[in-house]
Amino acid sequence: MQPFPLSIISEVVDGATQLRLTGEIDLSSAHLMVDCIDEAVEAGATTVILDFAGVTFVNSTGLGAMVAATKRLRADGGDLVLRQFRGIPASALSTTGLDRFFTIES
Repeated sequence: MQPFPLSIISEVVDGATQLRLTGEIDLSSAHLMVDCIDEAVEAGATTVILDFAGVTFVNSTGLGAMVAATKRLRADGGDLVLRQFRGIPASALSTTGLDRFFTIES
């Protein structure tokens, strides 16, 4: 087992905060993503982009965290954008119907 199943690099891209995620988003790591989203919002970000190019797995804990973040950002006029969301993570969204809830960019 990896000591850090999820690594996150935060950067500003076109005025939005982008979080480049690598690894798995599950019960043991979803809080890392949530913490980074919270930090971005506290710093004034209204749009947060999650770049999933390096993500291999997302479970219900990760999906729930993304739903909560999306609702919070949209309530303040912003959004959570999922970028390069494909493969195993994308199948999880289509199975749950969340592919119609999130803003997804290829």
